[in-house]
Amino acid sequence: MSKEKESQSNEIHIEFAGIREEAKSGETKAFDAVDSDGSPVSKGDGKSQVSYQNGKEPLERCEERGAIKNYTALSVLWKVLRPLLIFAVSAGLIVYLCFTAYNYVEETYFAPVDADSTISKTIEIKSGSSLSTIATTLHDNGIIRNKLVFQLFVDLNDMASFLIAGKYDFSPNMTMTEIIDILGAGDGGKQIIKVTFTEGMTVENIADAIENKGIFDADQKQEFLDLCNDTSAFSDFRFIKAVVSRPNSAQRKYLLEGYLFPDTYEFYIDETPSNIIDRLLSRFDSIFTLSYEDRASELGLSIDEIMTLASMIEWEALPNDYGKVSAVFYNRISNEMTLDSCATMRYVTGEKKFVYSSIELEIDSPYNTYMYTGLPIGPVANPGQKAIEAALSPHEEYITDGYLYFCNKEAGTDDLAFARTLEEHNANVEMYKEFWQ
Repeated sequence: MSKEKESQSNEIHIEFAGIREEAKSGETKAFDAVDSDGSPVSKGDGKSQVSYQNGKEPLERCEERGAIKNYTALSVLWKVLRPLLIFAVSAGLIVYLCFTAYNYVEETYFAPVDADSTISKTIEIKSGSSLSTIATTLHDNGIIRNKLVFQLFVDLNDMASFLIAGKYDFSPNMTMTEIIDILGAGDGGKQIIKVTFTEGMTVENIADAIENKGIFDADQKQEFLDLCNDTSAFSDFRFIKAVVSRPNSAQRKYLLEGYLFPDTYEFYIDETPSNIIDRLLSRFDSIFTLSYEDRASELGLSIDEIMTLASMIEWEALPNDYGKVSAVFYNRISNEMTLDSCATMRYVTGEKKFVYSSIELEIDSPYNTYMYTGLPIGPVANPGQKAIEAALSPHEEYITDGYLYFCNKEAGTDDLAFARTLEEHNANVEMYKEFWQ
C-alpha cells in the first residue's frame, strides 16, 4: 500500500450534508466539524469536512467540546449520596403524611366524643335492634362520632352478633372498644315486659295497663299520673311546650292526654314512670312529622287542635268512617255549631253510652261539646296514626256535600249513618235508636 493510500486510510472524513464519518474502525459518527480555530471546515462542494491524522481528535479539541471531564472525589461522593438523600427525604415525607392522616382519622372518627366529659347517660338498646339501629341510638345520644365507622369497627372486631339488648350507662369519654365491650357483656339480664297500648286509651287506661303488667306499684302509678300533669317535666318536647303555653291549659284533666302514642313497647320490670312517658312522647314525635305540621298549618290548626279532633274521631268511629266523621266536625265548626260529640261526654262522665241524659249533657266542663261550640279544651284520648291522618285529611266529598250529622246504627257494629240535614238525621235516629238500649 502506498503512503498516499496509507494516509487516506488513517484519516477521518466528516461530511455535513452526507453527514458521514469514516474511521479506521469502520464506525460512523455524526458531529460538527471544526478546524484548529474552532470554525467549520468546508469543502468546495459546500459540505463541511474536518480530518484528523491517525483517526484521533487532538486532546485540546476534546477539552473544548467538554468530552473530557474532571471527576473529583467530592463529585463522586455526591453522585453516590444524592439518590440516598432523595430516598430518605421522600420516605420521611411519606411517614409524615401517613402520621398526619392517621391522627386526623383517629381524632375525627375513632376518638371519644369528649375525653374530658363526666356525663353519664342511660341508654336502652332494644331487643332485636340491628347494628345500624344501635349505631344510630349511640350517635343520637352523643356517645360515638360516626355511625358508619362504629358499624365497621364492630364488624372488624367480629362483635356484631354478640351485642346484647339492655339498658346501659355510657359516657362521651368512652372509646369504641369500651363501648362494644359493655354491649357485649350485657346489663345483667333485667326482665323485659312487653306492653301494648291500643288506640283510644286514655292516660288512666295506660297507667292501669302498666300496673297490671307488674311494672308499677300503686305509688309509681300515681307518680305516672302526676307527671302527666307536670308543666315542666317534658317541656323539652316542642308540642308539650306549646300545650303548656295555651290559655286555660291548667283546666285540662291531663296535660299529656293525646300525646302518649299507642303502640307496643318493651319496658324493664323496674322502668321508671318518667322513662316510660319519655318513650311514649318520643314515639309520638316520630309519628307527627313535619309534613303533618305543614298540613295542620294549611288547615289553620295547631298540633294540639289536630290531636283533639283526632281523639274524638278515634272514639266516634271505626277506621273506615274516620274521614267522614272528620268532615262532619269540620262542617259543624265552619257553621259555628256545637259538635255534640258523645266522645267528649264519655271523657267528662267516664262512661261510654249511646245516649246521655239531659243532666249529663248540662255538666259544665270545658270538654262538653254539647254546651260549648268548637273543639274541647284538649284531647279526650290518645289516638292512633289513622285517626290523626283523618283529622288532617277529612273526606272531601262529605265536606263538599255539607254533611253535618251522624249516629250509630245497630249496637255492636259501630257502623254510622250520616245525614246532611236535621230532618235526615232525626229519621236515622228513629230508625236505629231501638238498638242503643
